[in-house]
Amino acid sequence: MADCFVTGIAPTQDIAELEKMLGSVPNLDQANLSVITTANRSDRHDRSFLNFIHAGGPQIDAEVVGGSIADAGSIMTGSGGTGVPGIGADSNSLGFLGHPYVVQHVGALPIPEDEADNYNDALEDGRCVVAYKSANADCASFEGAFKAAGLKHVKTFA
Repeated sequence: MADCFVTGIAPTQDIAELEKMLGSVPNLDQANLSVITTANRSDRHDRSFLNFIHAGGPQIDAEVVGGSIADAGSIMTGSGGTGVPGIGADSNSLGFLGHPYVVQHVGALPIPEDEADNYNDALEDGRCVVAYKSANADCASFEGAFKAAGLKHVKTFA
């Protein structure tokens, strides 16, 4: 069965609030959950049961969410280049997120460009993006659970 990504925007970067929100989601496999944040990495992030990915380090992709976050360094960047159009990394390498004038905090997750802008804006405004890798059969139940937990703009992408 194919995987999907259930995503949502948490209204805060506060670790205790995020743990309270997401810790109550039933049947959630914490190994498949990632929380993307622009907050500086701290010991509290490292001790949390949540898998935090901090904007500013190695780029996130679909393999990082639901995979070994530690192997990815738990930090992500934008396009992996200089950020100057025409110099550095080819913007086509961003897959679904390939327009060069937007900071790509959500990396190469399978999120269409117009939706990625919403998530990037949320991160810039001090909120977090939650991404959960699940089997397609479970996506609808996790969408409902994320909404009940207080996440906004909850969507599923394949």
